[in-house]
Amino acid sequence: MVLEQLIDGASGHLSALRDEDTRNLVFILCLPFVDGIFATLLVSGAIQTFSDVIAIALTIFTGAGALSVLYSSADTKEEAKEMVLGAAPFLITGAAVISLIAPVFEQILYVERMKYAAALALLTISLKMMEVDLADKLSVPAIVLTGVVLSVKQPENLYLTYEYMAQGVLTVSVSLVGLYLASLLDPEFLDLSYIQKGGALVLAIISLSMFGVQLPDNLGLTVFAVSLLASLRG
Repeated sequence: MVLEQLIDGASGHLSALRDEDTRNLVFILCLPFVDGIFATLLVSGAIQTFSDVIAIALTIFTGAGALSVLYSSADTKEEAKEMVLGAAPFLITGAAVISLIAPVFEQILYVERMKYAAALALLTISLKMMEVDLADKLSVPAIVLTGVVLSVKQPENLYLTYEYMAQGVLTVSVSLVGLYLASLLDPEFLDLSYIQKGGALVLAIISLSMFGVQLPDNLGLTVFAVSLLASLRG
């Protein structure tokens, strides 16, 4: 992704870029599915009350990573809303699937392998946002697909249940509402170059933490908050 190309007025090229940015947003939003965090929260009873739903939705889904991609990719409110609406079906479908297989998640995938693949894909997106030439030779979907193939294992006594469906779908729905409200902020009041740089750093931080690097708590959120404040036009 090259930020300047979002503003050059070439509608066909802009549309293609927007599609890629929507895919990146989908990947960020679906990370809690592939790394097992969401399934673990469901089966552990961490999502019981509506306050639990809001807390999980606004932390593990509508977090700094998703906001970073949204604000660094969209040039207008309309583009931001289109990205959120385009990502919504994937997130809801993912939540429904994970809710069904949550009790046997570890029987289906080697979670650690999938986690490393997700971290590598996230780092690739970060490098693309930093406009590193090497990143253009890497494909995020190919990395994720390879991770899935290498992570699948033969399940035993597979058991599906609707027990967690309501909590799962409700949680991602709340996260989408939060992200949609965030998309209503007018990008004209933001210097997106700061958001782009800060967002790239946030994604790199998340990626490193998934690789097991010990980093200060809330470092990603702090970096994103600083970049957001720096981007505000007076």
